[in-house]
Amino acid sequence: MSYMKKCATVAISFILFLSMFTSVESKETEFQNTYHRFPSKEAYQPFFSYINSLPIVITNDSNFTDYGLLGTGTPQEPFRIENLNITTSENKGIYIHNTTKYFKIQNCFVDAYRGGIVIDSVRKETTRIEDNICVGNSATGIRILHSPGTKIINNTCNYNSFAGIHVGNSSESQIENNRCIQDGWLGIFVDLSEACLITNNTCNSNSMGGIVVEESPLSYVADNRCKNNDYHGGISFSRSNKSTVINNLCTDNSQANIALYESNDSFVSNNHCSGIGTGIVIVNGGNVTVDNNICSGNGIGIYLIDAEESKITNNALYRSGFEFYELNREDYHSYIVQNNSVNDKEFGYFVGLDDLKITQPIYGQLILADCSNIQILHQNLSSTHTGITLLYCIKGTIQNNFCSDNWNLGIYTYGSIGMAIINNTCNSNFAGIVLESSSKNELSYNFLSENLLWGVVLDLYSRNNSIHHNSFIENNQHFNTAQAKDDGQNNVWYDEESEEGNYWSDYFTVVGSYYIDGYANTQDLYPLSEPPVYRNKNIYYAFFSFAVIIPLMIYGYFQITIKKKRFNNQEKKLR
Repeated sequence: MSYMKKCATVAISFILFLSMFTSVESKETEFQNTYHRFPSKEAYQPFFSYINSLPIVITNDSNFTDYGLLGTGTPQEPFRIENLNITTSENKGIYIHNTTKYFKIQNCFVDAYRGGIVIDSVRKETTRIEDNICVGNSATGIRILHSPGTKIINNTCNYNSFAGIHVGNSSESQIENNRCIQDGWLGIFVDLSEACLITNNTCNSNSMGGIVVEESPLSYVADNRCKNNDYHGGISFSRSNKSTVINNLCTDNSQANIALYESNDSFVSNNHCSGIGTGIVIVNGGNVTVDNNICSGNGIGIYLIDAEESKITNNALYRSGFEFYELNREDYHSYIVQNNSVNDKEFGYFVGLDDLKITQPIYGQLILADCSNIQILHQNLSSTHTGITLLYCIKGTIQNNFCSDNWNLGIYTYGSIGMAIINNTCNSNFAGIVLESSSKNELSYNFLSENLLWGVVLDLYSRNNSIHHNSFIENNQHFNTAQAKDDGQNNVWYDEESEEGNYWSDYFTVVGSYYIDGYANTQDLYPLSEPPVYRNKNIYYAFFSFAVIIPLMIYGYFQITIKKKRFNNQEKKLR
């Protein structure tokens, strides 16, 4: 599997995750008896304010008065279910179905066998659920179905086996200032619900994700805090076009902190994503704006997969980097990438340029696509994802760059031909230099050390490359095999003219070949006994000029001076 495709597993696992929600009921049933109950009710005291109660079941408007509830069912005086402790082995603690009256559920403690508070098919904008504690339910803390405009505010929904809050087929609902912590699957799950507001919630340590939005266009997700959610991350969208994700704090979420799948025309702005997990992932989503986000310590800070015509602007990445994955080279041209930074230096994204020369050390990461006759010199591209990425580039020189301590690779090429990769330092990366589908390139005088895997990797479709006079020092130490890998064809691991190969720190014999890992079964026939020293021809010629030409000029100057003195002396004698 290619290194780019390995990175794409983030998106693949995300897609598989979304497919699980085809039958929410079946998943709830599957997990209702497997997840642990909440540790202690004492954590949710004071109970002195609650009145012990049997479950509340209301299936028509008249049931409200049957329970003797306060209120009249109007917007000004809604029926009130309040101050109750409903701890029951029944399926539902509070169940309201098929009503038209206005009602409020507030300040109740609910722990039922399956659902704590379940609202189904009530009139639009008649429901307000506020200041309740729904913990330890074997399915969902609060569940809203076919009830648009429901307000769910300031509730605590922890330790529920499926989800803290689930809103389905209930457009224009408001989910605000709730706490969903350590739920068995999801903190907040919204599906088939257009234009919902999900704001200022805390969703931490949920086993399958913090906030998940599926098939719910025009969603607005803002000012939430999602931390330590496993598997599928902090905030995830699927097939939810024209959504907005703004001002969220996502920290240490597995896989992705924020992910959008098939959510076109969406806006992701002013979010802070830090710690483990990819920062922001956009998959199969066109015209997505990713603006003014901060991603730190993620490895991949912002990852775009088949996200044509998206706009990536004003983002700041620290100890992480950008990654783009497209099947066609033309698609790289469709992005607008401006004013981004990596480790407080410019992020360089160059597409479709000829005769490009990059010599000023101002970049924190470089990605070049469909460029030709390029020069990349004297850059320090470290503590990012991959230092230099060349996609479908033809002819160029990559020389004297420092690409170390990167999460993934030092230098990466895909579909690139005729590159001279010379005298670069690639230390302490996942792998040093990787060539995929890249042919007729030269790798020489590079210093490759202490990379977790190999110093150089050539994939199955990389052919006719020349690798010589490089220094391989203590790469791939954990696996105790060769320091380079070659799965390609007709690659030569020595200079054919001088019959000199590469220096290998684990080559201890006096004579014999060094065997390269990989299906190609290649060898370095002429291993070097010591690290080679790169001598720049231009510097050599300059030195030759100073060493030879300048002394000749000095000699000429003295000859002219002597002749001039003789001429002056002869003139004096004639006078």
